[in-house]
Amino acid sequence: MSLLHDLIFFENPIIWNDFGGTSGGFFGIVWQMAIWSIIVGLLVSVWLIYILIYFRHTDGDPDHEDSLKAGVFPHERGNARIEIAWTIAPLVLVSWLTLISLGPLDYMWDIDGQEADITIEVTAGQWFWSFGTPICNEENENGIYQKPVNFDECEKPTANPRGCLEIPHGAVVHFRLISNDVLHAFNFPELGIKQDVVPNLETLTWLDSGEFEAGQYSIWCAEYCGTEHSLMDADIFITEVA
Repeated sequence: MSLLHDLIFFENPIIWNDFGGTSGGFFGIVWQMAIWSIIVGLLVSVWLIYILIYFRHTDGDPDHEDSLKAGVFPHERGNARIEIAWTIAPLVLVSWLTLISLGPLDYMWDIDGQEADITIEVTAGQWFWSFGTPICNEENENGIYQKPVNFDECEKPTANPRGCLEIPHGAVVHFRLISNDVLHAFNFPELGIKQDVVPNLETLTWLDSGEFEAGQYSIWCAEYCGTEHSLMDADIFITEVA
């Protein structure tokens, strides 16, 4: 996609589609944020231009009746209704945008409410992602997830050397995140979530691979972690079980 296309057309992360409309709708979260930002920006810009023109002053001009004077507050020209309006209106707008943003956040934070099919330990380091052996919740040999025979993307020569993981389509996957050096952040853009990976502290996140189309996705580090931070990515393949 071109830069111009990316600036004009906003795409919500997949899980956001159930919160405030789909990525293509004007009631989607990203669109609402963008549209209200444009409206507020235009109102502020128009008001600033009006003030610049209305209160312009050059040498020799008489003082404007509303000009500011040191130590004098113009109580006689105060307007309580305007004061209340421009206090309440931004409060309502910010409250609304906060409310619609909490939907997907609450959904992603409800880890305990999502029973895992597979649990994977993820280790972050400078500058790689390491994925442990998936653990299956179902009773089987040692609880180890039995990899389907058609799962071979991470064994190919083209596999990402900084990290590669293949998971089945239609599974709820829990990630247990740890760092072996500095602060990192597990960022899955299509999922619409970023989870910090903190040294000496296990953090959690999850995904339902059934919400995605089968294919290749990327994970990035979203917390600056050193000179090769921008190269710290990993591939996740969501594959239909043969």
